[in-house]
Amino acid sequence: MAYKDKYGCATCTKKSQGNRVKDYNIAQSHSVIGSWPLVISRAMNAYQLDGQSLLRRVGIDPVQAAKPETRYSLSQLNRLWRLVESLTQDEAVGLTVARFVRPTSWQALGFAIWASNTLMAGFERLAGNFRMFADYGTLKVCEADNQVDISLHKSLTVEYWSAAETDAFMGTCMLTARHIFEPGLVPLQVSLDRPQPGDPTPWERLFKCPVFFNAAYNTISFSEAVMHQPLLTASPELAAQNDALVADYLARFDRSDLRGQLESLLLNHLPLGTVSLVQAAQHLGLSSRTLQRRLADKGSSFQTVVDALRSRQALLWVETGHLPLSEVGYRLGFTNAGNFTRAFKRWYQQSPKQRRRQALSN
Repeated sequence: MAYKDKYGCATCTKKSQGNRVKDYNIAQSHSVIGSWPLVISRAMNAYQLDGQSLLRRVGIDPVQAAKPETRYSLSQLNRLWRLVESLTQDEAVGLTVARFVRPTSWQALGFAIWASNTLMAGFERLAGNFRMFADYGTLKVCEADNQVDISLHKSLTVEYWSAAETDAFMGTCMLTARHIFEPGLVPLQVSLDRPQPGDPTPWERLFKCPVFFNAAYNTISFSEAVMHQPLLTASPELAAQNDALVADYLARFDRSDLRGQLESLLLNHLPLGTVSLVQAAQHLGLSSRTLQRRLADKGSSFQTVVDALRSRQALLWVETGHLPLSEVGYRLGFTNAGNFTRAFKRWYQQSPKQRRRQALSN
C-alpha cells in the first residue's frame, strides 16, 4: 500500500515505511556530545539568527546541552542541520560552524588535543577517543609514503547524513591544526564525501589546498614532517591529566565497555599494576570471578589489560620527554630500571633512551 511521506511523495510501500522506522532507530542509537549543537547555535549569530531558539525547535535545551554528560541522538542532530541549512540557504554553513569551535567545545578531549606534543599525537588522541565526540563513525590516522591521512569513516548503519556535518567536522580538524601549529599550515589535499557544491570557493579558502568532492571518505592529508614537528602549545602534564578525564567520561558513557572502565581505574591509581584484580573488581562493583569472566568473554584478561596499558603509556611518557625515565618506569610499576628497559625493548625493539632521542630529534 502506498502512502504519502512528508514531502507528498506517494511512492513508499509498507516495506519502505518499515525501513524508515529502522533508519530512525539507528539514528537514535548514535549520539554526539551535547556541546556540539551549542557550537552550531553560536555560529548562527553570523547569520543574525537566534541559535538557542533553533535548538529549542528541534527539542534541544541549551541549558541541558552545556552539562558535561549530555548527549544528543544523531536524529536530533540531523533535524538541527536540516533546519540550519533551510534558514541560512548557505551550502557552506558547516564551514562557518567550524570557525566557532573552541577547545572547550570538546571538553577534556579538546584540552588534551591542544596540549599534545605534535599534530600526530593530537590526531591520534582524537582518533582513539572519537567516541567521546560522536559514535557515528571512526577516525583513522594512517602514515605512509611521507604523508599522514586523517580520515573520517561513517558507520555503515548511518544512512542519512548532512553534508554540513562533514564540513563542520573536517573544517574543525583543519582549523584546530592551524591554531596549535601555525596559521599558515597548508595540507597536501582534502577529499570530502559530500556532493560537489555549486561554488567550491569557501572550501578552497578554508583548506587552502586542492579539495576533491564525492570521495569515498573524508580525508585531510598532511606531510609527515609537519605531523611530527614539536608544538609550542605542548603541555605533557596537562595532556595526561585530560587523558584521564577522557577515560573517565568514556567509562561513564558506555558502561558496557568494561575494558574502558578498567583502564580508567588503573590510570587513576598509579603506579600501574598496584591495583589487584580483587581491588579492581570491588571498585567496579563486581566479584573477581565476574570480572574475569566478562573480560574472558571479550577475549581478554585482567593481566592482558594491564600489560597493554603499560605498553601504551610507556610509549606516551617516553616520547613526551618531560619525565625522567626513572619516573616513567616507576609510574608503569617496574621495580627497577633494568626490568623497564627489557620490557620496552620487547614492545618497541629499542631502548627507552633510543626512543626518546628519536622522538625529540623529530
